[in-house]
Order: sequence, then structure tokens, then C-alpha cells
Amino acid sequence: MILEHETILHNRYRIQENLGQGGMGSVYRAVDENLSVDVAVKENLFTTEEYARQFRLEAVILANIRHPNLPRVSDHFVIAGEGQYLVMDFIEGEDLRQRMERLGVLPEDEVILIGAAICDALSYLHARKPPILHRDIKPGNVKISPDGHIFLVDFGLAKIMQGNQATTTGARAMTPGYSLPNNMVLRVPMRVPTFIP
Repeated sequence: MILEHETILHNRYRIQENLGQGGMGSVYRAVDENLSVDVAVKENLFTTEEYARQFRLEAVILANIRHPNLPRVSDHFVIAGEGQYLVMDFIEGEDLRQRMERLGVLPEDEVILIGAAICDALSYLHARKPPILHRDIKPGNVKISPDGHIFLVDFGLAKIMQGNQATTTGARAMTPGYSLPNNMVLRVPMRVPTFIP
């Protein structure tokens, strides 16, 4: 069930709009009433013990990430009998899919900047201990703010590498055509230099 406009979650987050919906729940733009800032609220309607554990693990991992091309997580809470929620930076702007549909072929210098920002974010994630694999890199998960800043978003498919074993956090579904099969996990993080124009 989609949350209605002006619904207040957790006595703090006022829902403004539904940004997207999937099999596990929705993502909303909301206003943090305590801080008067826009946030993104990711909803997970699966409340089994395993999904709750995975979603909380995702929240803890993402709350400790600090990178200019990745959104920050600021809160995680559970509403009994309804679902669990992850609160993170709301990234204003369009995603790369929308931008390509609007502009067609992008200029080469813009493509280089976008690619370098994504690689820098992935290099940071892969260098974490244990490494974090995003697993759903696609144009819809690359956001470009009005001032041109690039963000890699949607960690619902992230995996944490522990030894030779990958542990899934968040959702188990993947986007066809954009994700490696489960048996083809990249085991050696690539180091990509930061691009400075």
C-alpha cells in the first residue's frame, strides 16, 4: 500500500510524493520535520526476521559510508506490522536514464565525468572492510543534481564480501541486463583514479 501525501512516519517524516515502487516497497520524498530538510525514505514491506536483519544491516553499513558521490543514511526505524524504513539524503535532479531520454547522445566530456564519479564511488565501496558490491549499476541508479553533481544511489541490492562468501543486504531481485549472475561476483576490487577536470 502506497503511503498517502502528508502522512507522517515515525512522528518525524512528512510524506510528499512517491518516487518509485517495487516488489519490496516504495521510495518517497519526505520532509524531516525536525530539521526542515527533504529526505528520501526507502520502505521495505517484508517484515520476516531474515528481511528485517538484512535491511537493518544495510542501514548500518550505509550509515557509515562517507563519500561525495554516495547519499548519506541518517535514520532507520521499524513500524510494527507495517514495515521498516531507511532515511537518506534526497538527491534533487534527474537520473541518467531520464537525461539520456531527454538529450539523446550525451557530450563526451559529460560521459567522462559521470563515468569517473561512478568509478570513484565504486572504488570507495570496494575498498571498505569488508568490501561492498552495489550489484545494480544502471542509468536509473545514477542521479545528477541540478548543479551537475553525480550520485550512485539505491543500495537495496548491495552485497558485503566476507572472505569468499557474499552476503546479500536488502532486496534479492536484480535488474535484468545490468547485474552479474550470482556466481559471477567480482572478487578483486578495481582501483580507479579520481578524475580531476
